[in-house]
Amino acid sequence: MSSIRIALPLACLLVSAPASAQTVREIAARGACSTSGIEGISAQLTEAQICMYPGAFVAFAPHGGITLTSSRVHPLLQASARDALWAASARTSLQITSAFRTLADQYVLYHSGACGLAATPGRSNHQTGRAVDVSNYSAARSALTGAGCTWLGSSDPVHFDCPGSDRRPDAVRTFQRLWNLNHSGDRIAEDGAYGPQTEDRLGRTPASGFALGGCGCSAHCEGTVIVGDDCARGDCAAFGALCSTAGTAAPRCVSVFCVADSTETPRAHDVCLPDGRVATCTGEGAVADARDCTPGEMCAAGVCMGAPPPPPEQDAGLPPMLADAGVVGEDAEPVGVDAEGFDYTHGSRALTGGCAAVAGTRGASSSWLALLGLGLIALRLRRRRR
Repeated sequence: MSSIRIALPLACLLVSAPASAQTVREIAARGACSTSGIEGISAQLTEAQICMYPGAFVAFAPHGGITLTSSRVHPLLQASARDALWAASARTSLQITSAFRTLADQYVLYHSGACGLAATPGRSNHQTGRAVDVSNYSAARSALTGAGCTWLGSSDPVHFDCPGSDRRPDAVRTFQRLWNLNHSGDRIAEDGAYGPQTEDRLGRTPASGFALGGCGCSAHCEGTVIVGDDCARGDCAAFGALCSTAGTAAPRCVSVFCVADSTETPRAHDVCLPDGRVATCTGEGAVADARDCTPGEMCAAGVCMGAPPPPPEQDAGLPPMLADAGVVGEDAEPVGVDAEGFDYTHGSRALTGGCAAVAGTRGASSSWLALLGLGLIALRLRRRRR
């Protein structure tokens, strides 16, 4: 139902758009605090923004307790702002004079000089779909603030900011894209920033709208983001690549890890990315795909394969007799041996161990002689006692 509610006001606006050669700047120069006369470009921008950012807006009218004071009010808000508005309308009636505004709407209101409270184009929360102007603000203030909306105060008493995210750059980017679609030889950056170039083109825009509108997009790059003719967007950075139009008519993702095939019939091939994923490179050197190897596998030569088995554990080159006997390094504690052990040198490494490790050793320690002497003395004393 929401899509039908959105489409009907747009259709009405398109039908009522005057066939005029006036520009947006000339409409603003009339000095009236009104968006009358720019219905054509305003409807185009609204339709294009809905197309470029699907799901960003929902219709808040028609709805019980809500009245739009003009056919030029775009009944669109973010879902969170709409919910707050509906909650407030259940308590008191709301007379809405303005909700979502396009960049052209804001330009006219600001540059007319008759709307002293209008914000600079690109900076109004009306462009983000979370602000409403309510003519019966005194009666509605308590209901709106109770629903989560913020009253701007006596400086702009009709204005309420309702819950939602900041989407102001979307409105700017929508105009920039619509301009580029109709002016391939005079493109401007589609960066969502309202600067001198954007302001100049907006002022020169036909108030009745462009020849091409709606969801049309021209394929191009926005930094690492690639934008298609259908306005679909994808970030080349997800493949560790950049967006480029060099050498081709259409933008593509390119990577230093993909080398073009110079043969007569270029073929696709797989490579390994630095993060361990496998990427498919087209014959022209563009990144077409990137995917992870399955757990336990690693990328080598463009193929996911099992990790090589670890090398067999070594016994540090010790003689089998010592290795099996549990001999340890000299700076480690002997395990299960007497405090006085023996010294055994193998090459340049000194080892220590107990008697269990020295079967067939090459020499005895002096402690063995001392023990032998004590044994003989004990034997003699025993014989004397008898």
